[in-house]
Amino acid sequence: MRGGVNGRDPLLAAELERYDWSAHRSYLGGAERLPGAVERLASAESAREADAAWSEIDSVALVQGRLSECALPLTSCLIAGLEGAGAEGRRRMTDLLATIAGGHDDHVDIGLVGPVSVRECVRRMTDRLDLFAVDLKAHGNPSCVDVLLMCGVYDASVRDRVSGVFREALALPSCARITDLIEASLADLHE
Repeated sequence: MRGGVNGRDPLLAAELERYDWSAHRSYLGGAERLPGAVERLASAESAREADAAWSEIDSVALVQGRLSECALPLTSCLIAGLEGAGAEGRRRMTDLLATIAGGHDDHVDIGLVGPVSVRECVRRMTDRLDLFAVDLKAHGNPSCVDVLLMCGVYDASVRDRVSGVFREALALPSCARITDLIEASLADLHE
């Protein structure tokens, strides 16, 4: 993790501070718990720590794929924290981003949890497409496949780039265990 004041990732800290979390609705009312949970996730040194932070974020911002209003700033913060996160935190952050990318923004709870746009969340992921491409190629992370697929689905201008990433990944040993997922995603991209 990048060094900073008190070991905090300065890029992530700056992004977290951009938002008035109490003004963003969530499944637990306000989203004030999210900044601490995101920082704990980014700095997690064990799978147990990462899972605990992930679970807290999931229960506040996302429930069974349904997004709440705080999902948009959460997306930006997760992306900002990816590069400085440890391996366990990074994996779970990518899992959360994949859940957001495949989430629902039109559901019966909208009056309670506020409006959110999956398209806008994915647009923010598309702005950092290379982060997900590098992680996919290096680690064979299936959540990166999901994020990349949704970037290509929502933004036709990056579809060919995503296809190229998928084709390159198919030839890599790091992605051998997820070739079926990559092939299916490549087919979905061009439906």
